[in-house]
Amino acid sequence: MLRDRPYRLSQPARRSPLLIILLVLIAAALLAADQAGLLGPLRLHAQAIISPVLVRMQQMGAWIESLVGQASDDQALLAELETLRAENADLKARLIQAEALEFENARLREQVRIEQAYPWQLLGADVIARTPDTGRRLVLFAAGTDQGVRPGMAVIAREGSNPPALIGIVEEAGPRTASVLLITDYSSAISAQVYQETDVVRGVIQGQWQRGSRLLLHSVAREAPLAAGNTVLTAGLSAELALSVPRAAVPPNVPIGVIEMVQDTGRDRIAGVRPFVDPDRVRYAWVILASDESKK
Repeated sequence: MLRDRPYRLSQPARRSPLLIILLVLIAAALLAADQAGLLGPLRLHAQAIISPVLVRMQQMGAWIESLVGQASDDQALLAELETLRAENADLKARLIQAEALEFENARLREQVRIEQAYPWQLLGADVIARTPDTGRRLVLFAAGTDQGVRPGMAVIAREGSNPPALIGIVEEAGPRTASVLLITDYSSAISAQVYQETDVVRGVIQGQWQRGSRLLLHSVAREAPLAAGNTVLTAGLSAELALSVPRAAVPPNVPIGVIEMVQDTGRDRIAGVRPFVDPDRVRYAWVILASDESKK
């Protein structure tokens, strides 16, 4: 019967866990008996029984150890992966912050260049909303009375290599936002002037968007020396013209645009003007808070 037991132990995978535990206990008992010298001539048979059990126990131990090691490695990899994900998210956030800071610095540098070239104190902000195409030409400026913005102040922007130019006038101002009437709107009328050698030609710039055009310089004397290519600037006289919207805060010599054509109509001379900056494309602008012509 003892000779048959090694054969029965050669396929432990087919036995129940209870049988395996029993065999382990028997093997442990035989080992203890062998160490006590109680087996005598049965020692060889006992070794034949014990050896397969010990081999199986070693295999199971190695398998369990490998599972524990693999689980430990998997946990380490998962922890490392989470750390890398967190670092990646942090780097992305820092990159976004750096890009936003660089964008803001570029705007500030542009503002400094304008303030160095012109006698203006500027306040920059985003253009955050526009009126529908069927309505008046208004935009919402992201600064208001809390930042010193008041109705009648000039709003400028810059486009490409053109000079900083007028795009509108503050019509209404709230604590944090201001409504800006664009110069292309038909209700916008601003005193303007053209320097022609030793002459100064004055007139009114009026928006023409609702009439399918852009700007028109009118109220100019027929004999006034106007020509295509002349630069049109603000005259700073809008308050004296008793216009419906107060524009006393618009300083003189703010660039508006360039004359494209001149036409005589009766006693007057009119000129079509192309603005230096297309108000419909502006995303960032500056309000002229103050102007000191003595600094020029």
